[in-house]
Amino acid sequence: MARKSSVARLSPDLRRQIDKALTDGRMTLDELHDFVTGKCEAAGADAPSRTALWRYSTNFSAAAQVMRENRDMARALAQELGADSVEGEQGRLLVEMLRGLLYRALQDRTGDASNKFDASELDKIARSLKNLSQAMHLEQDFAKRIREEARREAQAQIRDKIKDLGSAAELKELSDEELAKKLAELATETNLA
Repeated sequence: MARKSSVARLSPDLRRQIDKALTDGRMTLDELHDFVTGKCEAAGADAPSRTALWRYSTNFSAAAQVMRENRDMARALAQELGADSVEGEQGRLLVEMLRGLLYRALQDRTGDASNKFDASELDKIARSLKNLSQAMHLEQDFAKRIREEARREAQAQIRDKIKDLGSAAELKELSDEELAKKLAELATETNLA
């Protein structure tokens, strides 16, 4: 059985700080090692070696690259599918595709005997998928509200234009040609033509 990485034995808070530093790319490996060593000494814990941090950063970078590629693929697919890709069946297929890509990335990462499977990684990915699903749902709700508001505004505009045509008694007095002309004007003004 592979031994647990010395980075994995660090406190979750310090690992989050390391992950943030790696994500931001604001520290060299030496600076990161000095930072982690200082934090560990302050906490009275053993600091991981520079090599352990290098292995961790390499694995982190590889996982981040896979995630970026998956995000780019999902974005390209969403653009290809169009605006309807976040709604209905296509939205569910998109989420399912992302799940598959993440599962494959996990398999590749855990397929190597030197990599220790970390249940917290699975939890992070599960939370990411949950957040993605919630974000897509919020986006669908927002798009639905926008469409509903636009429909209400169009209906109000049409009602106002119909009132401008005149009363029912006035409309009855119009000839067929005059009524057709007024309706054509109404359709043009409300973009119904």
